[in-house]
Amino acid sequence: ENRLIGTRDFVAGNQSVYEDDSHGAMVLSTIVGNSPGNLIGTGPKAKVLLLRSEDIFSEKLIEEANWVVAAEFADSVGADIATTSLGYTTFDNTADNHVYADLNGKTSVASIAATMAVRKGMFVLNAAGNEGGGSWMFIGVPADADSICTVGSVNGSGIHSNFSSIGPTSDGRIKPDVST
Repeated sequence: ENRLIGTRDFVAGNQSVYEDDSHGAMVLSTIVGNSPGNLIGTGPKAKVLLLRSEDIFSEKLIEEANWVVAAEFADSVGADIATTSLGYTTFDNTADNHVYADLNGKTSVASIAATMAVRKGMFVLNAAGNEGGGSWMFIGVPADADSICTVGSVNGSGIHSNFSSIGPTSDGRIKPDVST
């Protein structure tokens, strides 16, 4: 149906987004999926971009900057909604690690950019993360950004999934905003 209007890889600097990891494409498929009787996503007729900012082979602070550039690109081509299934807390260089106090929406470049995107009119969603059962347990960056919709997980009974990252932000805002 020609609903995928573009791809861009901000890690490798090209258009190919499929060979390094399939997570983004799988998340996108749950949004745009349209197989009546099997799966109908939340945007089954949406026109979409698939943008890659995450380097799955390492965890470096530059990935937050990649996210910022991807969000700026999405805005420049008229995207109304940005949805992201990633979060940053720890990095290969431990000196770059975030601490809980950083989760105020005003410290990381990705969180600042996410808030700016919202203020420009984009609806920004970000996964809460999958650290709920670990020693960190909190949301990551940019899920701490002000005015974005941070999405957590509940189980089939509507109870918080033990793996889903939790809030609040370090400045006391409730996160996640919604759990499904």
